[in-house]
Amino acid sequence: MFFKLLAAYAPTSQNKASYDEHVTKYAEKLGVDEINIDNGLFVRLYNFFIEEAKSIIISGSAGDGKTYLLRKLYETLNKNNSTWSDYIPELSFDKYQIKFIKDFTEIEQIDRENVLDGLYKSIHGNSNDLYFIAANDGILTDTLRDYLDIKPHFLDLLNNIEEHIEMNSSDNALILLDLSQTSSSKNFELLLNEILNYCDEYESSCPSLTNEEIFCPIHSNIRLLKEKNIQQQLINIIRTCDLNYNHITLRKLFMLIANTILGYKGEKKIFNNCETAIEHFKTSNLKIDASIYNNIFGENLSKSKREESPFKELRELRIGFETTNNIDGFLLFGDIKNEDLYNRELNNPFINLDLFKNKKINYLNGSDEESTNNEEDSNKEIQEFLIFFRRHLFFNIHNQLKLENIEINRSELIAYKHADKFYNEVVLSLKDGKSPQKSIIKELALGLNRVFLGELISKDANDRLYIATSLTGTISKLSSEIIEEIVFNKKSSNEGVSLKLTNGFDDEYCKVNLTIQYGGEDIANLELDLHMFEFLCRISDGILPTSFSVEYYERVLTFKSQIVNHILNEEEIDETFNLFILNDKEGTLQFNEIEIGNGNVYES
Repeated sequence: MFFKLLAAYAPTSQNKASYDEHVTKYAEKLGVDEINIDNGLFVRLYNFFIEEAKSIIISGSAGDGKTYLLRKLYETLNKNNSTWSDYIPELSFDKYQIKFIKDFTEIEQIDRENVLDGLYKSIHGNSNDLYFIAANDGILTDTLRDYLDIKPHFLDLLNNIEEHIEMNSSDNALILLDLSQTSSSKNFELLLNEILNYCDEYESSCPSLTNEEIFCPIHSNIRLLKEKNIQQQLINIIRTCDLNYNHITLRKLFMLIANTILGYKGEKKIFNNCETAIEHFKTSNLKIDASIYNNIFGENLSKSKREESPFKELRELRIGFETTNNIDGFLLFGDIKNEDLYNRELNNPFINLDLFKNKKINYLNGSDEESTNNEEDSNKEIQEFLIFFRRHLFFNIHNQLKLENIEINRSELIAYKHADKFYNEVVLSLKDGKSPQKSIIKELALGLNRVFLGELISKDANDRLYIATSLTGTISKLSSEIIEEIVFNKKSSNEGVSLKLTNGFDDEYCKVNLTIQYGGEDIANLELDLHMFEFLCRISDGILPTSFSVEYYERVLTFKSQIVNHILNEEEIDETFNLFILNDKEGTLQFNEIEIGNGNVYES
């Protein structure tokens, strides 16, 4: 019966089980325990409140678990047996009367105004009424702005809330928890392990567990999900979304895991018991249609569903589509060079390798005698096999796979080649209170310099930032004049480049900023999410990938403009122009100082 509960979270159902008010009833009806995780947020909220009673705001996206946290607070603090099912539940605590707003967007307009008035008085007045409010991101602050004309004192409340969101504080008579600034990867890890434990507890009677001749795709997927390497890779790709500030809500994580375990390409798209799954594959040999490696990315779903969270974020990582000649060479010819290694690395429960070998031989020979499909269909079939095996390799190989002189790196199978470096060498270093290695700063500086100047300058130009502009005074992608050099890695300097960490509302979530110091102060910040880090590292590697993301290219130019404007505003304009050219094929900078005076131009 547990699989029925899990299927209710899947993307093809009405998802009633994923709304807090339906979860308990549905689990009781099926006779299984409700699926919950302890990510530490409830204890944090409760301890904050017990230490000093304050109003609480829980913000976040729909499906983040706001109402669940409120209900748990209510049940923990409730001493008078009042009921949670009330429109606005209330309870007494110490000298306070607490009102619970389950969803700020769902209360009547007149009640919204009363709640905001009461919240203001609880924070900025001496009221003994406290408010515990769940509100979607931005709704509370937008509503406050709507009232500013008639209630200008709400500006204090608005500023207070926005300061809490930005600074992650619990001061000023308010406790605020923004669930959008919590770790999706941490929630995913906790939820996956909880669901796998429930599978063992409630679904251990499947005949495939005692008979290897019986194929059950559900338990084949469960077995793979229990493998540590696959689990870690799944956590890594969810963390990749976090590092791009693409928060995946708890509801969507439920959906992802449910589809990964139960999904298949078929009319219903989701199995809800082993019997149906086993019966389906008695008459179908396309076991790949129920594979974990495809279900993770929503391949079993309609195109419209695949374009929704969480599958949209994961598909953007292009796992299965990113490849190299070495990778596809191994998949197509690896069995010729080392069949034992080939069979071991590609072994999986969803594809018969002998079938794949025959298919690829026919494909490489330009014919497919066993199939009535035309050449285009045959090519499509091989491409689908290659996508599957690239994903298989991504989740199963360790950092590297070697076959004679061929080397396959796992980082080549995902759009973000530098993801591990960003997390391990930047984020974890900053979390430990350490500065990232100088080589990281130099790599980022070289990437910035190549964008700032619009030239593929030498790799040696990485010990300072060249702040450049065009002589026309317009915002140009190509520059010709160096107006300042910001040197870093220099002792007792009042200028430089540094990476700074801003923590979120749990131990995992964070944001990184690249900050420019000049004249002893911070003059510009560039938000360094994973995509920006990847963008600058690729440029540093010798590629100017404007097609990788035009938006990020423009963000770097805007960042440059902030620096240029600050320097021009702070310094006196002189009559000297420091022009540069590239004087060799290596991209070495040569500077020519041009001085204008008495109507003449002098070159030094």
